[in-house]
Amino acid sequence: MRIAVTGGIADGKSTVCSILAEMGYKVVSADDVVSELYADTAIIDRVKSEFGDQIANHRAIDRAALRREITDDTTARAKLNAIFHPAVMREILEKTDTAEAAFAEVPLLIETTTQGWFDEVWVVAAGVDEQRKRLIKRLGSGEAADALLATQLPTDAKIPFADRVIRTNVPVETVKSTIAGHVKELLGQR
Repeated sequence: MRIAVTGGIADGKSTVCSILAEMGYKVVSADDVVSELYADTAIIDRVKSEFGDQIANHRAIDRAALRREITDDTTARAKLNAIFHPAVMREILEKTDTAEAAFAEVPLLIETTTQGWFDEVWVVAAGVDEQRKRLIKRLGSGEAADALLATQLPTDAKIPFADRVIRTNVPVETVKSTIAGHVKELLGQR
């Protein structure tokens, strides 16, 4: 059984996945898979072809330059997602193939309409105020936090796709208890 864990930036997806890993479940992060793919020569060649030598040269991708390129350009961001997302999903499916219950952290699950590849979708939600607070702490600026939040699909738009919603603007012990209850219910249904 494959369960996708999604949500927006600073919603607490990594915290939820860490708790699941501590519970002994297989957890795969799309972000980790993306990091691996940055070294893949086929991906490098496609990024170079799409974005030019200033982004990918000498068999490497300049991640900071690529981030600047896609930040305010939805077309460029869509092109990058078209390069990476199919490869990411193939890797996730392969890495979760044999587990009884495996969880995949997929931030862009709804945006790429790949929720159907999973048996369940869990949306992690902290609320916009909490997301902003966490991002300000991370980025050091309210302006930077607002700019980053503006580039993403709001978490509230992902909730209608959820089989389960995990709120993370509560104490971590409450989050752990919620996750344990969801896992018990999920595996008890089988």
